[in-house]
Amino acid sequence: MGIFGRKSGGVMEGLVLDRTWADQELDAAIAALEGGDLDKPLELLKGQTFDPDRRATWVGGLGLAAVGRSDQLQSRLDAAPGDPELLVWLAQTLVREAWEARSALRAKHVSDEQFKTFHQILEVAHEVIDAAIEAAPDDPTPWLVYQWIAIGLQAPQDVQGKIFESALARQPDSHMAHSNRVQAIAPKWSGRPVEDLLSFGAETAAKAATGRVLNTVLVEAVVEAGLNVLTGDEGNIGKRIMASSRLDDQWRDAVLASREKWLDPDRYREPGDLIAHNFYAYFLRNTRPELARAHAASMFGRVSFVPWCYRGDPLKTFGKAFPPGKR
Repeated sequence: MGIFGRKSGGVMEGLVLDRTWADQELDAAIAALEGGDLDKPLELLKGQTFDPDRRATWVGGLGLAAVGRSDQLQSRLDAAPGDPELLVWLAQTLVREAWEARSALRAKHVSDEQFKTFHQILEVAHEVIDAAIEAAPDDPTPWLVYQWIAIGLQAPQDVQGKIFESALARQPDSHMAHSNRVQAIAPKWSGRPVEDLLSFGAETAAKAATGRVLNTVLVEAVVEAGLNVLTGDEGNIGKRIMASSRLDDQWRDAVLASREKWLDPDRYREPGDLIAHNFYAYFLRNTRPELARAHAASMFGRVSFVPWCYRGDPLKTFGKAFPPGKR
């Protein structure tokens, strides 16, 4: 795959999938991992103790890059039981392997065998993340991994709420915890009304400090709400398209306000910035093309799977919306 993952020519030239960070040290760690070296990435991960957002980004990136190598990580863990970094890295890798086995298709298109494998892997991940929490009780990162385990195992909503609260008890302004929560309460997973999702996004943006990427959780919630309306069961496809468009129109001013609050001149760069640029570029691509292009340019060609997968292949979707020369 190389240091930056999958690349393609044409409209996808220079694009990278799911490496949504501006962190050369993490790129180097993943390059070492792809070359077969687990020691350097682990050593570098152990150094990520001062910035919980960066630590979470590292665990997510290394977990994705280690898909297919969970047995190797387990062997390392057997030799160093209780190692906090190995535990959380292995748990994140298992979560990624589980979702890869399930696929990103809607449940009705996933086979019984896929679901069986999915749940079996997540049960193992559950055991590992419990050990990670015990090994590092003050670290918010294991709770972020736990959120996706709970979504996959369809844990009761009150249990998922407690996991979210546990993450916030360790880091109240965690962008990733709130971003994961958007998925956890989305109707497609929770069965809850779309209004709950929109209220959560609005409340999160309202409490976020000026200049913080936490403000941008609102655009994630609005995009997710629009998708759930579009793919829901209310009315025919024409009515759902109109309802989704109305929702976007109703929330556009609030989304733009959250954008302005985030992009305060005195703000500092955060690990979640590239994810935020992806969502604003996606949401504004048709109605505010000049703003969308500015966000696309700030992505450095690093395309996140969500939300671009909602319109098909994420790299193709982004590449067609922002072809070379227009990003």
